[in-house]
Amino acid sequence: MPHLLHIDSSSRGADSLTRQISARYVAAWRRQNPEGTVTYRDVTVNVPNFVSADWVTGVFAPAEHHTLQTKAAVDASSALISEVEAADVLVLGVPMYNFNVPATFKAWIDQICMAGRTFTYGEDGPRGVLAGKKAVIARASGSDFSNPAFAPMDFHAPYLRGVLGFIGITDIEFISVSGMTPEQVNAGLADADQAIAASLKAL
Repeated sequence: MPHLLHIDSSSRGADSLTRQISARYVAAWRRQNPEGTVTYRDVTVNVPNFVSADWVTGVFAPAEHHTLQTKAAVDASSALISEVEAADVLVLGVPMYNFNVPATFKAWIDQICMAGRTFTYGEDGPRGVLAGKKAVIARASGSDFSNPAFAPMDFHAPYLRGVLGFIGITDIEFISVSGMTPEQVNAGLADADQAIAASLKAL
């Protein structure tokens, strides 16, 4: 049966546009896949560990250097990776904070990028292991980054395409809302509903 992983990372609670969009997508996906299952993680409530010396030692050092602390650090990371591995679709609510992703979401990314588990190195360079998954990213920003005046400061979309591609997830779709006035928000949510319908039709 199909499985979806739903991640939220906005600090704005019920007022968050990315939370609204990601929830609408998941609700529509459930209607289309009544037999499907969903795992939900809110990284603002359960903040992933930041990369630590114990994590680095646990991932890269020989076994004789491992401790209970290094094992715990890697086990926490492995649990997050297992959620991604089990998913066919990832729905990621990721607002733009100061031109990039929230710190808690970056912590999640750092935990799921593990050499030998989600990517490997070969003669031709790095190869992502998690191919065949689709990522839908709900994003919101106060400014319209399709505007040439703001576009050079958009590190959000290029970063997400790059880092998800690095672990093998290259089927990536953005559903975006920009602007802060009620009119802009309402128009953006209406457009998001249309984008959700089109996205699910293509699945």
